[in-house]
Amino acid sequence: MKNKKTKLGQALLASAQDAVAYERGEKALRTSRREIARPAPEFSKTEIKKIRENTLKLTQVEFAQLLNVDVSTIQHWEQGLRRPRNSANRLLEVLLMQPNIVRNLLIA
Repeated sequence: MKNKKTKLGQALLASAQDAVAYERGEKALRTSRREIARPAPEFSKTEIKKIRENTLKLTQVEFAQLLNVDVSTIQHWEQGLRRPRNSANRLLEVLLMQPNIVRNLLIA
């Protein structure tokens, strides 16, 4: 039976040969570098209240509507009964860094 080279077989063989050449220092690999975001900071109850009151100048009800959460969530955050997590922390960070973003979201 004759050996038949398929496209997949040829690609696998070429990849193996490239790997050997790289290990020998005969070939450089194409690389790319991506910057990824650092983890979002965690905000304390005091910091959350400062963002809401001082930075955004919103009531708890307005802040809850902006974040699309129940007002009890905001109250729990500000009382320290619960803490924002993951994407909520990132959103708080964005609101702190770019408070003018809110102006586009508020109902006039």
